[in-house]
Amino acid sequence: MNKEKITELEKKINNEYSNIAGIVILKDGKTLYENYFNECTATSRIHVYSVTKSIISILIGIAMDKGYIKSIDQKVLDFFPDYTVKTREKTIQNVTLKNLLTMTAPYKYKFFVPYIKYFTSDDWVKFSLDLLGGRGQIGKFRYTPLIGPDILTGILVKSTGKSVLDFATEYLFSPLGITVEKNVIFHSKEEQLAFNNAINISGWVADSTGVNAGG
Repeated sequence: MNKEKITELEKKINNEYSNIAGIVILKDGKTLYENYFNECTATSRIHVYSVTKSIISILIGIAMDKGYIKSIDQKVLDFFPDYTVKTREKTIQNVTLKNLLTMTAPYKYKFFVPYIKYFTSDDWVKFSLDLLGGRGQIGKFRYTPLIGPDILTGILVKSTGKSVLDFATEYLFSPLGITVEKNVIFHSKEEQLAFNNAINISGWVADSTGVNAGG
């Protein structure tokens, strides 16, 4: 590896990229480069943001393998029989797990994503269900940031009868040697911001009902 280029890269990271925790380069099973930045170390734990969605998709696959979920073609509302669909709202009735997993489900919010109302609501799954559907087209890709993936975590709870954290710990985290100590529930904006900036996290954010965030 070119040492001058590495030095140039490290200088750029230190000056311009405060959100990079570390870089590890592997080739043919050997570590060619490993370095950490911004007060992080090899043991630091940081907020993984939307990587969580990939974890959720793995858990959905495990739930299918264990027989908790029959198919990704199942309708979302099959898992929420007590949910009341609003008058004239037809689109939501045809949304499937596959649509949620591939981000091809429509939502009622457009450019303004109601994060404040979402975070201050008591039930993030219901809040997301209330925004699912609308006039959008099922099957058309639409990136889903944070509001939406919680429907999948709600489905995991409904289908497995376990919390998402317990299910993940048993079938995914423990086999991989990953430790997640507890649920984290925000009681204020300050707590959320502190979580986002922490480098010693060992928890999974959940709403007040105990359902873990999907995004």
